[in-house]
Amino acid sequence: MRSLPNDPKDLMRPTAQPGAFNGLAPYPSTYSSSYTAAADPDGDGFLQYWRILSRNKGRLFLAAMLGMGAGFLLTLPQAPVYRAQTSLEIQNLNEDFLNIKNVSPTAPTSPIQSPEYNIRTQTSVLQSRPVLERAISRLQPEEQQLLSGKPTGIVSAIRTKLGIGSNEPVAEGERAITTVENNLKVQTEPNTRVIKVTFDSTSPNLAAGFVNVVADSFIQLSLEWRLETSQRTVEWLMRQMQAVKAKLKKSEEDLQQFAHSANLTFLDEKENIAEERLKQLQADVTKAQADAVVKQAKYELAATAPAESLPEVLDDPTLKDYQVELTNLRRQLAELTSQYTPQHPKVVKVQAQMVALESALEKKRANIVSRIRNDYMSSRRQERLLSSNYSSQLGLMTKQASKVSQYADLKREVDSTRQLYDSMYQRVTEAGLASALRASDIRIIEQAKPPRMPYKPNFILNSMLGLLFGTLLGTVIVIHRARADRGIQEPGDTTLHLNVPELGVIPATTLSGQAMKKLIGSVTGADAERLELATFQQRYSLMAESFRLTLTSILLSGQNGGRPRVIVLTSANPREGKTTVISNLAIALAQANHRVLLIDGDLRRPRMHEIFGAENRGGLSDVLTGKSPLEVRETKIPNLHVLPSGQCDDMSLLFTPDLRTLLKRVKAEFDMVLIDTPPMLQMPDARLIGRHADAIILVVAQHTTRDAVGLACQKIAEDGSVLLGTILNNWDAKGSMHSYAQQGDHYSQYYRHA
Repeated sequence: MRSLPNDPKDLMRPTAQPGAFNGLAPYPSTYSSSYTAAADPDGDGFLQYWRILSRNKGRLFLAAMLGMGAGFLLTLPQAPVYRAQTSLEIQNLNEDFLNIKNVSPTAPTSPIQSPEYNIRTQTSVLQSRPVLERAISRLQPEEQQLLSGKPTGIVSAIRTKLGIGSNEPVAEGERAITTVENNLKVQTEPNTRVIKVTFDSTSPNLAAGFVNVVADSFIQLSLEWRLETSQRTVEWLMRQMQAVKAKLKKSEEDLQQFAHSANLTFLDEKENIAEERLKQLQADVTKAQADAVVKQAKYELAATAPAESLPEVLDDPTLKDYQVELTNLRRQLAELTSQYTPQHPKVVKVQAQMVALESALEKKRANIVSRIRNDYMSSRRQERLLSSNYSSQLGLMTKQASKVSQYADLKREVDSTRQLYDSMYQRVTEAGLASALRASDIRIIEQAKPPRMPYKPNFILNSMLGLLFGTLLGTVIVIHRARADRGIQEPGDTTLHLNVPELGVIPATTLSGQAMKKLIGSVTGADAERLELATFQQRYSLMAESFRLTLTSILLSGQNGGRPRVIVLTSANPREGKTTVISNLAIALAQANHRVLLIDGDLRRPRMHEIFGAENRGGLSDVLTGKSPLEVRETKIPNLHVLPSGQCDDMSLLFTPDLRTLLKRVKAEFDMVLIDTPPMLQMPDARLIGRHADAIILVVAQHTTRDAVGLACQKIAEDGSVLLGTILNNWDAKGSMHSYAQQGDHYSQYYRHA
């Protein structure tokens, strides 16, 4: 036992920890005192689901085995079913052969129609009722009776027992059709013209024989339908052709009689003389009018514009020569006038030549203008004459217009009737040839043979499907239960779901006395086999390393060399191992050469005096009441001191200011002060002590719910205290993706030399 001085001035001395705080101001942690819960991720991604499934491998395996067993047992009572198959090729008929495409009313005419339409149509026809009835009628009586027999199988038996289904009697033929429709399958091979027809039956011979009969019946019915269509077409065309022939004869007689009575003369079957003459005059008038318009434009331009600007004048070669010669004379005159007087013979001669040339040039221009006027007048006279002749011919045509129109109507009727008759005559001939042609576009590639092995039930497939279904169902159930579980499942959950730092993880383990005796010798008395002393008793164990790793996170949580020195450890609920955690952290600190004081702040259920073998008197409650001075107990562990809870259990002591004074005294004396407190959601002790501490650490376990941890964090934030983080205690690594369970062997091998 060791007494501390009562004078606060003697306590305020420098400690071995640089940057430590002597006062009890809130510790400047990197974590804010305000708490905001992280949004619960929706699904948490593939990794989260993989962790859930890894933790429940046994349940998934059991569900998969049950599913596989159920699939196997459901397959046992099923009757064996055989499947026979035949292959058909759908060929393309030459629809233009003997003009069959123009004769048959059902032949395709679209040039862009895909062959797939024909294959799909044939597939539907193959499964039609007429084909199935024809095939059933060709079977032997015993085979027909087998097809029309009562349904068998476990499903049918159950339906019969339960009375499900229609009670009305069904004819044997209808039952056979229903059986065939349910067991006959028609499939097309992609990118081919091949159709595969399969039939399932409990008799292998019936399966093969019936599918062959279906294929043969399909081919026969296709030929019969084609022949019937052609014969009906021929009969209809013959009746229509006789009526058209009589109508054509009468139309020709009416046309000849009208032409004779109207005195109409035709160059050919389409035009008469008067009409041809009118068309010629109309073309001449149009040409004359166009020519007159062109010449009128030239004439009006010649009458208004200067003669020398007219295109005919500018393009005339003679005038161009005159212009060149006149230009040369003017140049010569200019040269002579510079040397001689105007009366000089040379000058007079050049001037006379220029006058004569200008007179000729002017006369030539006048002739061109006169020619333009004469051309215009001539075109106008020609236009008037042609227009007069056209008017005369138009009057003649007007008188014959009604007769010509009536003649044209009669002629069109004759032509259309003759064309229809010729076309029908040709179609009758072609249809006759088509009806005699018995061509089929269906070819059997492979005949069906009786199968040797049953198609179903497939024990392996059904077992695998049961295995898959069981696995899927087990996965859904496991994930649903895991998502509904609000407990802490994995390391990092508090950070992921609650936005609270995780300082460390303490794995679940049990002490082995024999192993510890081999490592550190026999341990007896109060120190024998205590989980709270694991860091001291099992110094080279995985659990001890977990506490030291957690302690490292605590020591390195400060800023600028500082760290919390007065730390309160609490939990949201009871039985989460906070006493075990704080005891081992204190031992780890003491082993790291820190002077540590461990205070038992749980006045209701004190345990520190039992763990470290100290008397529970002169403790925390006794000091706060003034019954005894502050005396800390030294333990067998160097640098570790304990202040028990004391004999008084008055909870009101924590509301007095003496608690703050006490913490200031012990903080000045020790490097680190750790305080164990009761669960904070049921009792106020941890919150009251945490107000005077540098930081608070929450101890959580796997059975702790996230809601409880979140509520505790919220209370700490509302109090203005600093939450340093959480410690996950007693974590079971079995079934987890983390390899803590395997790391124990590695640690034992790593420290084998110790």
